[in-house]
Formats: sequence, C-alpha cells, structure tokens
Amino acid sequence: MNNKLRGIIIPSVTPFDEDGNLNISGMEINFSKWLETDIAGFMVLGTNGEFVSLADDEAYAVTKEAVNLKQDRTLIVGVGRESLVNTINFIDRISNFADDIDFISVVTPHYFAGSMTGSALYDYYIRIADFSPIPVLLYVAPTYNNNVIVPPSTLTELAKHPNIVGVKDTSKDQLVNYMIAARDKENFDILAGSLGTLMTDLLFGGPGGVVSAANYFPQECADLTNLFFSGKISESIDNYIKLQKLIKVTGGKSGIASLKATMNLLGYEAGYTRLPVQSLPKEEVEKIKQELINSGKL
Repeated sequence: MNNKLRGIIIPSVTPFDEDGNLNISGMEINFSKWLETDIAGFMVLGTNGEFVSLADDEAYAVTKEAVNLKQDRTLIVGVGRESLVNTINFIDRISNFADDIDFISVVTPHYFAGSMTGSALYDYYIRIADFSPIPVLLYVAPTYNNNVIVPPSTLTELAKHPNIVGVKDTSKDQLVNYMIAARDKENFDILAGSLGTLMTDLLFGGPGGVVSAANYFPQECADLTNLFFSGKISESIDNYIKLQKLIKVTGGKSGIASLKATMNLLGYEAGYTRLPVQSLPKEEVEKIKQELINSGKL
C-alpha cells in the first residue's frame, strides 16, 4: 500500500461564479478549511471538479493553484482527454509541476465507447505511462463514461507497468474484480471512487478512497479510515452507515449541484455549477439546509 494513497482523498470541486467564470480565489478558502482536517490529500480536475467543462488553460490554472495550496498532502491531477495526443499534451504542459504532483489520474476515453476494447485501452494507457514523468492512476467511471471500463484481464497486464500504480474505481461492481486482478502486484492500489464502496475497499485490504462527500464532510470521512486503520473496525462501520444516510439527503442527493449547494451552506466556496449543468433551485437548497440543521452540522 502506497502511504500517499492511504486514507481519504478529496475530489475537490472547481469553484465558478454566477456567470460561469473560474473562481481561483475560492480554492484557497476551500483548501484552508480542508487542511485543518485529517484528509490525506486532494484530487483536482476529476468529475467533481467538472473537468469536462474546463478549457486546458483553466485546467492548468487549477493545477497550479492546487500545487501552491496543498502543503504536505497528496495531490492527484486529472489529465484524461478523449485522445492520446491531447492527454499527452496536457501531461507535458503540467510536467513543470512533476515534483509537486504525486499522481495523475487518467479517465477512460468513452465517446467512441464501442472502440474502447481491452486492447485499445491497454495501448492507450501504456503509451501514457511510458511518457509521463508522474505516476499514473487509471480512472474508471462507467456511470459518467458511457459504461466504459478497463476489463479486469487488461488491468492485470497494465499493473505490470512500473509507472501504473493503481486505479480509482467509481463503478458499482468492479472493485473486488480489480483487487483480484491485481492481487500479485505488490505496489498497485485499488481506491474506492465513492463512499458507497469505501468500506468494501478497506475490508478487502485497500487504502481508502477518493470520496466526493469529503468536500463537505472532510473530517467525518477521514474518521472512517482513521478508525479502521487503528483497529476500531466496528465503530468505523457504524459511523459509515450513519454518514451514508445523511449524505443521501444532503450533498449526495443530486450530483454536483447538491454537492456544491451543501458546501456553500457549510461555509465553503463551491460557487455555482457551470452551464448547462444547473445549480439547485432555492427550494431544494432549503431542504438540504434543514437536513444539515436537523443533523447538527449547521
């Protein structure tokens, strides 16, 4: 297990103002609050970072700011694009930060889903790993990516590459398959990509996860892994069940819009979603606010 991946990584949001402009100063507010907790690190330019809505200049600006703000915590940067050349070009662009970025995360290409065979994905990731000066994490997110996954048999082969060090799995059914597929690779980690599979990851020997709820409940999420790794597994599971119930009626209620609304209510600077994704209506925000009040979080 790589200690840099042990615990909870925040897949940090990208703050936008009401007009959809990038709000870099909002990152400083959020990071300063997160750094007061026991979270292990940050992932920028992932799904919760609305990376698909960012131009490369904006993605570079977010990366630069995260490098400046992360202090001693782990930093993962999402670099995946729909083509090999564009992915490599962005890796090359941020390579001046190679000493400060711990891992890059490369999501599966998915627009031409029918062409994303195991062979195509193997070739894609091997070429990236050969090029990148930064260790590579695969990112599997079929819910968002046209149901494209890295087949477990392909993962077994990719795990042999010394610069491919793990996978963030946001699927609902591949986590254990990936753990079995990579069981013979000592320094290859399978990270849960959601709170829903975090406990499974831990119980099967994984390091933890990249959990969207940590954007707004960072210490509560960090406590789950802290308790687990200190041997208090039953207490960790009890807290996990309670936290899941609260998240379903707050930040996990309706995707990035409810996540950002919950953050804003709790004093973070999440701002607005970038159109065409719409922010929550006021009446829905009020429902989340009431749940936070009822739970004692607000």
